[in-house]
Amino acid sequence: MNEWLRRAAAPGLVTLLLTTACGDSREATGECRGTLQAEQVDWPIDGEDSRLVRDRFGFITPWLFLNYLPDGQATLSAFGADVELADGTSLARGDVPRTAQLLNTGFDLAPEQGSAVKSWQATRADSVGSGTGFPERSGVPANGTLTLEVLADDHAEGRFVYRYANGDELTCTFDVPTPAAAGSIWDGGGGGGDDDDDD
Repeated sequence: MNEWLRRAAAPGLVTLLLTTACGDSREATGECRGTLQAEQVDWPIDGEDSRLVRDRFGFITPWLFLNYLPDGQATLSAFGADVELADGTSLARGDVPRTAQLLNTGFDLAPEQGSAVKSWQATRADSVGSGTGFPERSGVPANGTLTLEVLADDHAEGRFVYRYANGDELTCTFDVPTPAAAGSIWDGGGGGGDDDDDD
């Protein structure tokens, strides 16, 4: 459990309320498809590491942790985004999807004011290392969008699109569960470990 807390640590996330899993466990599904650096790409989502982190009592804002697996294409081993959503955001199936514009600031993408997105942080891993920001070879997209189709207590569905100045476009879809809905505490161990209350 401590390993999971370290993994999910972002401003305010240390206070997450951990819940025990119930029901069927599930993995995230989705993919990134399109063109990047003039290459056709089709990258699966990382089914174990992509999650919606949400506190059902509303003490912290919901976060989407989205990670895709390029498997070395475009010199990348990981590609994704950490997305902080606005307090109280929810969207049921059948509601009109919500789309937020992602605006190029020169160094990054930032969500438009007043949208359901509070912050956007691109993530990547390559031969140089891993961290936040866009890959140096592709640079920052000219603009983008995030569309939420479902934001429920136990999962989120939607897509984000990056549009580049050279005409490249990448669409990344996601259907990501919460750690509880995934059936583990995000450690890949299926919820193993000492669950009793012994000292």
